[in-house]
Amino acid sequence: MAKSPNTASKSKAAPKAQPEVHAPEAATKMLDDGMEKFTDMATKFGSFAEDSMKTATERAAASTEVMRTLSTRNMDFFTRTLEQGAEATQAMTSAKDPRKVMEIQSGFAKSLMSAYTSELNAQAELCMLAWRDAAKPFTAWASK
Repeated sequence: MAKSPNTASKSKAAPKAQPEVHAPEAATKMLDDGMEKFTDMATKFGSFAEDSMKTATERAAASTEVMRTLSTRNMDFFTRTLEQGAEATQAMTSAKDPRKVMEIQSGFAKSLMSAYTSELNAQAELCMLAWRDAAKPFTAWASK
């Protein structure tokens, strides 16, 4: 009897070898790697935040010191000029000649302007030094 195509013996294909899948172990390894990367990132961020706070604290202390120095210099300058102004006023009121009054007033104005310019330059230099000092962490950070 002839075999019909429907009844022909079908050859069974050999089953393909499936690789062993260890899903729980692979997932655990992925989670461990992810946690290690996250921990590394958190450590770096924590270090950055700590360094930033330390630098900010140092800069705040330095700026407070600069402001204290500037305030002291301003008060000293104000006191000196007030005393010199009182002396000049006394000298002008005791002068009998208008030319002498003009000389005293002119000398006081020149002296005051010279002292003001010198003090302004000194304080500007203090501010520039403070700015340079404050910029050091940023220039060091930018060069990394």
